[in-house]
Amino acid sequence: MMDIVDAQVHLGPTGAAEMVAAMDAIGIKGAMIDEWWVGTPGHPGYTLPNGAYRPVTPITELAAWTWPDRFSYLLRVDHRDPELASLVRQARDATYCRALRILAGNSRAEMASFEAGDHGPVFEAAAASGLPLFVMAAGLADTVAGYADRYPDTKIILDHTGMPYGKLLRPILAQLEGLPDSAAWWAAFGDGPLDKWFDKVLRLAERPNVALKWGHAPSMFDQPGYPNEGLRPWLRKAIDAFGADRVMWASDNSVNQTGESWAELLFMVRNDPGLSEAEKAAVLGGTARKWLDWPAA
Repeated sequence: MMDIVDAQVHLGPTGAAEMVAAMDAIGIKGAMIDEWWVGTPGHPGYTLPNGAYRPVTPITELAAWTWPDRFSYLLRVDHRDPELASLVRQARDATYCRALRILAGNSRAEMASFEAGDHGPVFEAAAASGLPLFVMAAGLADTVAGYADRYPDTKIILDHTGMPYGKLLRPILAQLEGLPDSAAWWAAFGDGPLDKWFDKVLRLAERPNVALKWGHAPSMFDQPGYPNEGLRPWLRKAIDAFGADRVMWASDNSVNQTGESWAELLFMVRNDPGLSEAEKAAVLGGTARKWLDWPAA
């Protein structure tokens, strides 16, 4: 049986027992949790006096201690946090925390800060701790390349195919940003041929410290509907560029805007006739195990 690992799921206060049952039903051995309470964006956590947001992970830690063979988790960090280095050291020493994550592209202000190099301390801390860093920077592959070059010892995992937000997601970003021109700006961001944007992502394969998370692909490439055959050429390009050992699958099924079930998000890759069994084994679990230093049970 293939060792399948989902590189991103969200978990809220309802707990993880139902998630374990679903994983058993469709054959998923492990899941990396990014704690985020859907419906209450940002929770759980608190805002610091300087405006930085500090997430906490009570549900995910409990889940990982309860089902240690099934769950690990990541810690979101804010580059403005005055205790950043201490938090990263604590994450490094926590038994089931295996990565850090930054969200660098959900508003124009965040994008500008990322492009200005403000997230450098996070990359430095990730390298010092040995923890890989998930980077959510949709459409900012060129900027990610700059960070990868400046911090070659940081293991960077580019979230959600690295593409700009698809058409279904842009209204959500506009609502979250909430500025008078947000709807028009986000509606236009990402326009143009998909090849133009994805070529920037593929060029990141030249950096050995960068891997690609294959998540939210139906949204990012505007190819909804199982079996999502329109995604197969794009995944083939990603594997040809990065190698299967630097591409990892993630469902992010709890916030999947295109409507596929958890099983469908898995089997759109599992049943892709253009991939070898070795490639499927890497993308669906082997790469995550290696990059997250997560041994199989």
